[in-house]
Amino acid sequence: MDRFVKSSGNDKQPPNYHHGQQYVVAARCSLVFVTVSAIMYYDHIQTCINSSYTYLLSTYLFNSVYFETFFATFCYAVITVYPWFISKIRKLDIYKIDPHVQYEHVTFVEIFKMLIVYNTPLMMLDTITVKKYHGVDPSVWTEKKKMFIQSTRALPSAPPSVVAIAVQLVASLILYDALFFIIHYALHKNFFLYKNVHRQHHEHGVLHNHVTNKLTIVERITLILSANFALKVFNSHPFTRMIFIPIFIGILIENHTGYDMPFGLHRIVPFGMVGGSVKHFAHHQSGQGNYQPIFTYLDKLLYLYCHRRH
Repeated sequence: MDRFVKSSGNDKQPPNYHHGQQYVVAARCSLVFVTVSAIMYYDHIQTCINSSYTYLLSTYLFNSVYFETFFATFCYAVITVYPWFISKIRKLDIYKIDPHVQYEHVTFVEIFKMLIVYNTPLMMLDTITVKKYHGVDPSVWTEKKKMFIQSTRALPSAPPSVVAIAVQLVASLILYDALFFIIHYALHKNFFLYKNVHRQHHEHGVLHNHVTNKLTIVERITLILSANFALKVFNSHPFTRMIFIPIFIGILIENHTGYDMPFGLHRIVPFGMVGGSVKHFAHHQSGQGNYQPIFTYLDKLLYLYCHRRH
């Protein structure tokens, strides 16, 4: 459902029209510039990564088993400022997918409750799980298994290469997207799962960013474990995992903003490869279709399959 707010009056715009097309082009050019610069200054970036990882290894928090849970909470708190910020700028209303989209505030008490509900089951898993990272001697894991309660994680001493980070990030996002497509489709098509696990996520008026975290405990853990599994499949380095977290959360929040911003991932990536906020808004409006959280190829294949059957 590609609907856009009208810029003035009641005149309708063409289906592919976007108010910020010039900004889309600028965003794409910026991405190309950053990519080329990264290739040209590869050694400098690698040096920065090496020194950053060395510093992180010296900190208590990064070594803690709770680091990723705390860091994800921190990233969510920071990134949710973005939809609040754009809601305050009236000129950006032209990018609302639906005129009724409106930022919904939550109280401090509600935020505190969300933190407790979100962190408690994850911290329980952190406490009893031996975290295994590629590049660590397996004998270290054997020793840690002897302790029921975990407080620190065994981390590789060597930092990752720039290429390894890029490959692990992209591959993990692609695999996670495919895994969650399957899970998401099952949550909608199975009546029991939808009623008891997923329905809460669709209980809202017009879509807004706080719906991102409106999940049952089962759904939240499934979401995180599927992302964690995708990272593990590609032996993602702890440094890569740290970078993955804000990207992952940023995509999820962007999907639920109700805005079709020109620098959204679905606008920057060409050929409709990414669904983004527009496709996810349509999913929340209809309750079906557009099951992929990031890309669109599986949804398109599902659409073709269903239509050929009928």
